[in-house]
Amino acid sequence: MKGKLLILAMLILSFGLAAQTVLSCYDVQYTTAANGNSNYNGQNATVQGIVTHVIPNSAFYIGDPEGGPWSGLYVYHRNTSNAVSLGDMVKLTGRITEYFSLTEMDNISAYEIISQGNNLPPAADLSTSEIAYGAASSEQWEGVLVRVTDVQIKSGVDNYGQFLIADSSNVQAMVDNGLYAIPSGSIITGEWWFIIQGIVDYHSSAGYKINPRSASDMVKQDSIENSIIKIQKTDPSLDPVLNQIFKMSLISTKVNSDWGVLSYEASIRIDPSKVLFEGLEIEGTVTPEMPDYTISENGDEISWRVDYQDGLIAPQESVLLVKMLFRPIVYGETQIDLFSFKYNTTNVNTLVDGSLLTKLTEKIAYLNIGKDGDKKNIFNPYLNEKITITYGVKTGYLAKAVIRIYDAQGRLVFTPVHSNSFPATGFSNYEWNGRDANLKLLPPGLYHCHLEVTDRTNGDSDSTVQPLVIKSTLK
Repeated sequence: MKGKLLILAMLILSFGLAAQTVLSCYDVQYTTAANGNSNYNGQNATVQGIVTHVIPNSAFYIGDPEGGPWSGLYVYHRNTSNAVSLGDMVKLTGRITEYFSLTEMDNISAYEIISQGNNLPPAADLSTSEIAYGAASSEQWEGVLVRVTDVQIKSGVDNYGQFLIADSSNVQAMVDNGLYAIPSGSIITGEWWFIIQGIVDYHSSAGYKINPRSASDMVKQDSIENSIIKIQKTDPSLDPVLNQIFKMSLISTKVNSDWGVLSYEASIRIDPSKVLFEGLEIEGTVTPEMPDYTISENGDEISWRVDYQDGLIAPQESVLLVKMLFRPIVYGETQIDLFSFKYNTTNVNTLVDGSLLTKLTEKIAYLNIGKDGDKKNIFNPYLNEKITITYGVKTGYLAKAVIRIYDAQGRLVFTPVHSNSFPATGFSNYEWNGRDANLKLLPPGLYHCHLEVTDRTNGDSDSTVQPLVIKSTLK
């Protein structure tokens, strides 16, 4: 009997360990089956990957950090799609299934955001012969970001938003507008495009299709204005820490020698009530000397120029232009807006902003109230002003939140937030217009904003309160 009990205990332990196994997208997607079905079809699994595209209120894609064949997966789940962001490293538990022969994960029962702001997996550079829409060998690229270059449009756009392309191999691949509404008037049979990239989808009625995610995934000409400039974390493994300097990189796609780039000018915009600009760093970048930069009087706009005596040439995939130093001074997320960039005197068309998410490090109820960068908790709803209530908790989506507004006499006048769910980032914003539940403007005066957060795993709660003032227009 003891032997049987021991065997049973070992089986239970081995099952528990197997249930906790974290798979990669490659593990789920790789198959030798003729029909392309995943070996995990119909099973629950836990998968980890980086979010490569989000379809709000619907679904998202994840990918293995190194990219490559079999490295992407489509995740169909509305609630989770609204909790994740591009660049998040996520761990998901759900069911693996085949939908019209597309391998996907649905029925998400648990998810965790491990880190944010990660570099996206690199696009796989392919010939159209390697991603032919009717070839079984294209199965390995399902859910993966791929790129084809120097391709010719081989057909017009059909009623489903699909059209055919081919490179010098003359083997046709298919492009679809499933993720981005490609202007049909821009697709002209016989014309050549420099780059078309996107995430590969599959449907049994049409085959494998490249789905561009935005206009920047379709570049008609290899030209200076079609460069892509983006802001991203210098070290994806690190998160910003309150009141400590954090580095963000300014990165460009390749710079061709025939462009004659002798300078670049960059301008960014920040919210100085949330983050401070602390300078630039050029070590390990293509910036030869520390540039002078200018900061606007209120600290929200920073600009600089870099000159190259011998010109800038960067024929590789991407180039690190400069590192920017920021110091977050409040918890939460703030955007680094790249609103202008020029090579020489030419404006670059595609600029990708960055963001800083400074997480709570203590299990406290966090509350911050302000208006348009103003730290004062004062606003005038009679002039249609609104005030932003930012609230958060370290336990993130495992917490619920209740916000109540009381008048100076302690009477409850409005409950703007009563939610049993929290974004996984741990922060939410509520814009209050100064009205109660009946949409009636509250009278001018002093009010108190009370936040209570509860950890849904153990029932622990914490609360905090801040004053705010509704003012009126002087007559």
